Amino acid sequence: MNYLDGSEIVTGDAVLIEHGKTTGAVVAVVEKDRMSEFNVDEPGVMIKAASVGLVYVPVSMFEDQGLRFKSRGSKSNLRWIEPR
Repeated sequence: MNYLDGSEIVTGDAVLIEHGKTTGAVVAVVEKDRMSEFNVDEPGVMIKAASVGLVYVPVSMFEDQGLRFKSRGSKSNLRWIEPR
């Protein structure tokens, strides 16, 4: 799965959503084969943002949400979440 600029989305990435208003970290990249684990209807990314908690952004909403890559993070710094 890729950002709008074509770069790969990686778990642990620091990102911006809400057109740069909110920062967060990618905690899961949900491809088609994992959609049922997360109980979602479309591939996308789960983002943890301090100001709003967990946010699921489906691929179709990447542009509308202004999802942008900020920097590469570390998977070891994330607190993992369990799928629903």
